[in-house]
Amino acid sequence: MEQIVIIQDQNEIEHVLQQSKQFGLIKISTYRYGEFNEETHLGFLKGCIVLMKSQVLDEFIPLIMRIRRITEIPIILLVETYDSYEAAICIEAGADQYVKYPIHPRDLSARIKAVMRRAGNEKIEEDREKVLNFGEISFYLNREEVYKNKMRIELNGREYAILLFLIKKAGFIVTREELMDVISVYKNRRLIDIYIHSLRHKIEELPNYPKYIKTIKGKGYRFETLVN
Repeated sequence: MEQIVIIQDQNEIEHVLQQSKQFGLIKISTYRYGEFNEETHLGFLKGCIVLMKSQVLDEFIPLIMRIRRITEIPIILLVETYDSYEAAICIEAGADQYVKYPIHPRDLSARIKAVMRRAGNEKIEEDREKVLNFGEISFYLNREEVYKNKMRIELNGREYAILLFLIKKAGFIVTREELMDVISVYKNRRLIDIYIHSLRHKIEELPNYPKYIKTIKGKGYRFETLVN
């Protein structure tokens, strides 16, 4: 369940939110500044934090920074007097919004929904697996794994680095010197040929007639993306 954590010296904000029916299914927890402990009360919180600015800015900013060290959950600040200099400091410290209070319940509700929706979308995007597909070859960038026909291919660190570089440069010729830089080998050019030979035997159906890693005579190699 999503949760809204309110930190304030009075109970004003909770009363404002309770006027909006949409928050009937969202847990609202209210703390005073002296009661709130970010290590104890945040945990795996999903939702957002609404802060009603205390009178002392020197105490307020460190709290924002401590919260931000623990979680990326959205933070909305409510202030009685808008100050552009203070707003800049708060946003720099990690706040998402700096809003003048009093505020209409509909406006506050909309802001809370917006920051929670944006945070949810960013999390989905972050968790989404990044996959590059070339024929029967699938390259899982997040996991640094390569599959052929849904079977994982075992690659050592240098083989993976070479293949990743070739894929990033897909369609273009990559010289042996470039690949030597990738794996930090600066003397033995033939070592690249050995790794290419090994990669072909792992990802190609016919290593002697490769359709992915092509040799460009006198120049280097090219990873082909348009394969049958």
